Amino acid sequence: MFSLLTPFRSHKYLLLQLTQKEIKARYKQSFVGYAWILLNPLAQLAIYTFVFSLVFRFPTNNIPYAIFLFSALLPWTFFQTTILSATNCLVNHADLLKKVAFPREVIPYSVVLGKLVDFIFATAVFFVFLLFYKVTLHASALLFIPIFLIQIVLTTGVSLFLAAANLLYRDIQYLTGLIMLVWFYASPIVYPLSLVPAEYVWAYKLNPMVGLTEAYRSVLFGYPLEISILLWSAIVSVLVFCFGFLFFKKVERVFADVV
Repeated sequence: MFSLLTPFRSHKYLLLQLTQKEIKARYKQSFVGYAWILLNPLAQLAIYTFVFSLVFRFPTNNIPYAIFLFSALLPWTFFQTTILSATNCLVNHADLLKKVAFPREVIPYSVVLGKLVDFIFATAVFFVFLLFYKVTLHASALLFIPIFLIQIVLTTGVSLFLAAANLLYRDIQYLTGLIMLVWFYASPIVYPLSLVPAEYVWAYKLNPMVGLTEAYRSVLFGYPLEISILLWSAIVSVLVFCFGFLFFKKVERVFADVV
């Protein structure tokens, strides 16, 4: 536990500087700059809304499909973009790894915090959509925050593992893109869980993003909340974080030798 909190206690200035660098460098010399924070999810939203509301017409319990999709696409985008960026974060900071002594987990932590800033700005757009479609959130919507904290734990654990693994084996970065694509369609982001065949639901729910996604929609729109799959997602998230953190610290001593 002491090792886990060290970056936030003794190296908070470095963590802050790396987080600011993560945010600024991502859109440096781009034409629209920070507007990409909003343009990326909006572009995905427009494409998926057209395909899955006009072509396939998925059932959404009287919630406009754009809102149904956006409520899950926002946290998924945070999850996906964080992991993809974190996978290369140690490689991108190779000079820092060679020259400065500090807890190396500060680097992937800064990626998570940087993407969290993106998520907060994108969430503002979600509220605009709620006003446009005249959708009122359920009283349980505040539970979105603790559910999202569970996702942060999962995201950080996966990020720590992949960041360290990619430094050792550089083809991990290419495999990660494929994994995230499969993971996206194996989660009920663009479609409701009710469309999954009953005989496969038990295996489907082993995916921790299933419980998290269903929980988001449940608390936002007042659907029945299935506590069991949310609890499973929380347990898996903690286990993934512990494994990712321990793996990261185990191979940390060779980082400077392999960059």
